[in-house]
Amino acid sequence: MTEMNRRAFTRSALRSLTALALIEGLQAHQLFGQDVKPIVDDWFKELDRLSKELKDQKLKDLAFQSALEKLYARVDLASLLKTLDFERIAKGVNYRAKGETSLPVDFSNVKGLPTKLVFGRQIFALKKGRSVVPHGHDNMATGFLILDGKFRGRHWDRVEDHDDHYIIKPTIDRDFGPGGFSTVSDHRDNVHWFTAESDTAFIFNIHVLGVDPNNDAVASRVYIDPMGEKLAGGLTKAPKITSDRARELYG
Repeated sequence: MTEMNRRAFTRSALRSLTALALIEGLQAHQLFGQDVKPIVDDWFKELDRLSKELKDQKLKDLAFQSALEKLYARVDLASLLKTLDFERIAKGVNYRAKGETSLPVDFSNVKGLPTKLVFGRQIFALKKGRSVVPHGHDNMATGFLILDGKFRGRHWDRVEDHDDHYIIKPTIDRDFGPGGFSTVSDHRDNVHWFTAESDTAFIFNIHVLGVDPNNDAVASRVYIDPMGEKLAGGLTKAPKITSDRARELYG
């Protein structure tokens, strides 16, 4: 091949690569602009539907947990972050010295959602070493989805509920990164504790209150000390404590 032919070949190859990159870039832009947004909207609609069915007793809490976990498993995290305006939110966080900072989220840009939603929602923001402190729940179901950062996440089943303590059994203890998730109900993985292991870390949380009309307990957090008295069979007698004490010990 002569020098002139080599130059012509190189110019032709570069033009082809540039054209291919432009086409791929336009396709990616079109995909995000037109196709991904409906996918995110549909994801939120499914979240709303599941929460309504739980609240209306059409779906029991264990079935809700399974359905929510399947929904979380197929989240388009990049699109969810854009919908939540995560970049702007993350820049303006005033982190708490102990525990998590709770940030509101706005779904007004999601098409097809009602203005009043059955499920509560928020983003938890934490600095390294800070925790969503150990607690259980009464008469509610909730789900965590890691948006950014790294956590150590621990769960326990509530085996017995007494006036001043729980009897708990460990079920989960592992690392959670972006896209990781877990769920809670009165009947599975009821106690949880998440500790940030990266400089900053963020959790998307949803919760449905009053899921069992036959349960007289007020839907709320129940703070405990999971490092209580060790019992036979891997169980722990975990005293119920105040939120301030929980943050003092583990926040």
